[in-house]
Amino acid sequence: MKYPKKKMMMNKYSFLIAFFIVLTSFSQNYKGTLSVIKEDGLHKIILPQEVRSSCNENFNFLRIQDAQKNEVPYVLVYNNDKTFSTFKPIKIASKKVLKDSITSILFENKTRKTQDYITLQIANTKIIKRYTVYGSDDGKEWFGLVSNKSLSYLNKPQKTATGKVFIEKKISFPLNTYTFLRIDFNDKNSLPINILGAGVYESKFFTQTPIEIATYKQEIVSIKEKKITQLKFTATDNHSINVISFKINTDFFLRNAKLIVKKTRKVKKRVETYNQVISRFQLNSKSKNTFTFNNLNEKEFIIEIDNQDNPSLTIENVQLLQKPVYLITNLKQKQSYEVLINNMLSKPSYDLGNFISNKTPTIKEATILNFSEVEKKEEELTEKSFWETTLFMWICIVLGGVLVVYFAVSLVKDISNQEK
Repeated sequence: MKYPKKKMMMNKYSFLIAFFIVLTSFSQNYKGTLSVIKEDGLHKIILPQEVRSSCNENFNFLRIQDAQKNEVPYVLVYNNDKTFSTFKPIKIASKKVLKDSITSILFENKTRKTQDYITLQIANTKIIKRYTVYGSDDGKEWFGLVSNKSLSYLNKPQKTATGKVFIEKKISFPLNTYTFLRIDFNDKNSLPINILGAGVYESKFFTQTPIEIATYKQEIVSIKEKKITQLKFTATDNHSINVISFKINTDFFLRNAKLIVKKTRKVKKRVETYNQVISRFQLNSKSKNTFTFNNLNEKEFIIEIDNQDNPSLTIENVQLLQKPVYLITNLKQKQSYEVLINNMLSKPSYDLGNFISNKTPTIKEATILNFSEVEKKEEELTEKSFWETTLFMWICIVLGGVLVVYFAVSLVKDISNQEK
């Protein structure tokens, strides 16, 4: 008989907790305006850092409204979005089979254009390959970019214009401007794969160069007893960081480094904070010291450099960069528009995405201005439905108080009856 009563009491507590979680969950709103629209038609809008951080990279919360508060459809375009890019082939300069069962493929970057990936078109296969990527300025002295990576899932084919069956695989590496790139495939455990072509996706409309994030405070701390240097980065908001680039004024160095973020975990009845290493890399006086990241989105993080018995590096500058994200939307001239962030919204579904591609005619530009958090006073001046008003909130609070009293009395009675 005791067990059902205890279970009933737990259910009441659970209901109370859930009720007050819903009651105290208030949306966080931000608002900005669009620049003056001088011509009708499609416009591209780059999302500033403050917009991206305000929704923590969750663009389901984003809306565009006209002066009549009507929703304006938009399409999101990411840095690596193939839908809005065309494939530009890169000539394979040479293909050699080296000793120790290595197939080496050489690519030439004559324009020395900044790049952090190359897309390979590979004949359909089920083989898994390991590879290493090198860079060189003269084709003689080579420097490592990535080592012993895996290339798999090569059996989801497409077709070329000539009817050849292939699969596209993107190989990423640190941002660089090397004149030559070399990819060595390890053939020890499997037969060679057939590389049909290579290239990069380029957009006619969108700049793909990473944008610098200037909101982080940087502090360099040398801990001599541990023979390490720590670079501490702090900001008021999270930012998605895709590239970190070092400018180091020291000769002849080769240092191991790691990127550390603070995490929390529950241990029994307490919550503890611990350091988690999310990436390891190497600083080298012979390389560009620019590194790409896919999962860094933190307010605070630390880069720790192992000096061993060497003096600390002279670090002139560390750049934090993020790849751009754009909106495409159809706007009317001389009309005013607002960009809103509301974390109570869900992902929108618009028709516009079916009509935008890399064949879309010229797209004009617009920018987001005066973006900031909406103050409560401003929210109160806008028209609201009844369930969004202060009156409705107070009704909920009163009802909540009544429920608390009711459950408290019921709980006392249950305890009294259990004791009897």
